[in-house]
Amino acid sequence: MATYRLDKAQLGRLLSDQESATVFAPTPGANLPQMRAAQGEASADALREPRPAQSPKGLFFPASESVGCYGAKAGETTATLPASLTLAGVRACELRAQTYIDRVLLGGDFADAAYRERREAATVVACDCVDCTDTCACTLMGGKPHATEGFDANVTALDDCFLVDVATPKGEAWLVGLGDETPPEATADDLARRDAARDAMTKRVEEQNAAFGFAASDEAQPALPDDADDAWRQFSADCVECGACTHICPTCHCFYLYDQLLGPENFERLRTWDSCLLSTYHRMAGGAQMKLSPRPRLSSRLANRVLHKITYSPQQYELLGCVGCGRCIDACPGAIDIREVVKELSA
Repeated sequence: MATYRLDKAQLGRLLSDQESATVFAPTPGANLPQMRAAQGEASADALREPRPAQSPKGLFFPASESVGCYGAKAGETTATLPASLTLAGVRACELRAQTYIDRVLLGGDFADAAYRERREAATVVACDCVDCTDTCACTLMGGKPHATEGFDANVTALDDCFLVDVATPKGEAWLVGLGDETPPEATADDLARRDAARDAMTKRVEEQNAAFGFAASDEAQPALPDDADDAWRQFSADCVECGACTHICPTCHCFYLYDQLLGPENFERLRTWDSCLLSTYHRMAGGAQMKLSPRPRLSSRLANRVLHKITYSPQQYELLGCVGCGRCIDACPGAIDIREVVKELSA
């Protein structure tokens, strides 16, 4: 893997619109960066800030999309698929989330064709975290604030420059955006400073999460009570069933299918994100004597969400369903902290 040294102007050119690809990257926001169309040097500056407010999941797995038509236009779809996409500024937690969604949507007997096409069309440019939010907890969930795999290129922001690791032919093609200007390779001092910055960032995240007193990984998880245990009620009392935690989560993948009328004899089936915390989740048809929802209690639905992240996902996919990005904590109007939930209920 070759490592190059770029200045801000050079990286800014790579984080600008390109003829060969649409480029998305973090852009400065009021509080946290936002994932939008890349803005050159402004996006380069955003790589020095904490992870963006939202994950890039929606670029591969949209919140709403057509999965096909039937009737007069059977077989057609209104889904849009990019010819080529460069996704820059992806954090290590988001790379782990992409690996998880890949396992869910591509790893079974049936592969999601639209998702696969978007993933194959994308060049993924990761970046080390050199800052974090108070809710960042990747180290609690077996991760690190820097990536070692799963990317085409990786950017590390140092005080006076940016280091770029090129890992794949896609990463090399992205670097071609500099034109005839060949960047110098990183020096031994550059690499040593990068290692020191990574160690310091890892220590910072570990220290801010030390009070939670647990460590989860793909191989070992804290023991939690089942979803029928009344212990979950103390946390569900603060839940307002808005679904913000599941919609902002980079690994949540539940969806709902419904049909809409496009015209006489023409119908379209849409897929939209769903949330296991909503009372309508998995609602079934039936009469007054039938249980319309498999989880009528909110405490059971909250338990299912946490258990799916910590317990069920490792059993089903051999991966944790939580990557410790902390977005669900930021988004929750009831201030429910999944770290506190796991700490209290695993004690």
